[in-house]
Amino acid sequence: MDAQTGGFITCLLVGLLVGTCGVYMLVTGNARIMHSYHYAATPPVKMPSLARWSGAGMLVCGIGCALLVPATGMPEWLSIVGIALLVAGLVLTFGAIMHFNGSLFSFAGAGGDSRESEGSSRTLVRGLGVVVAVICCAVTVVPGVLMIASGDPSALHSYHLVNVAPENYAALARWEGAGMTVMGAGLAASIVGALLGSRRRPAPRWTKVLMVAGTVAFGCGLVSMLAAIIHFNGSLMG
Repeated sequence: MDAQTGGFITCLLVGLLVGTCGVYMLVTGNARIMHSYHYAATPPVKMPSLARWSGAGMLVCGIGCALLVPATGMPEWLSIVGIALLVAGLVLTFGAIMHFNGSLFSFAGAGGDSRESEGSSRTLVRGLGVVVAVICCAVTVVPGVLMIASGDPSALHSYHLVNVAPENYAALARWEGAGMTVMGAGLAASIVGALLGSRRRPAPRWTKVLMVAGTVAFGCGLVSMLAAIIHFNGSLMG
């Protein structure tokens, strides 16, 4: 099995899983297959609406994921369509959660839950979020800047470089580095927006804007990376 076939099967299976969850939520109006902190503050009467809007977003995400790595013989530009659908689905899903739940993460205490345990849950999630944001920057922004500075694209998988002419290495490195930097910064911004938005219900508008802008930046960075590989390498997998 070559790399492209393996990537196609992996993305297809993940897309089917995510899309199936979305269809389930659309049909049943049941949002409880999501993490509880995504619906903890949602009024019961609004749960079906949350499920259907989030389900629609997950269905779009699933379709996008399935198209990320086209099968051999299919047009390479399907990857770009897949990224666009994936980002659109994420924006729809996150937007629905923030609209109906008041924020992306909620910890509404119920019954005998103490304020102390609720505060501990908030602190834990925010701490993990900060760690994830730092890791995102470390594995994307830093290598991206180094790739731009060095003009060396060898950090990419070898099958992305198979057909790249040596004289185009520097240009490919600049495009890939810029894309990685924008992608990583966007992902980190989305995480920060989600964390800051969880401090208040409803979440402040600027945190929602930060999340959406970060998600769009993530998508744009990923699109530029894949488009550069297709342009210089002739195909995504070589």
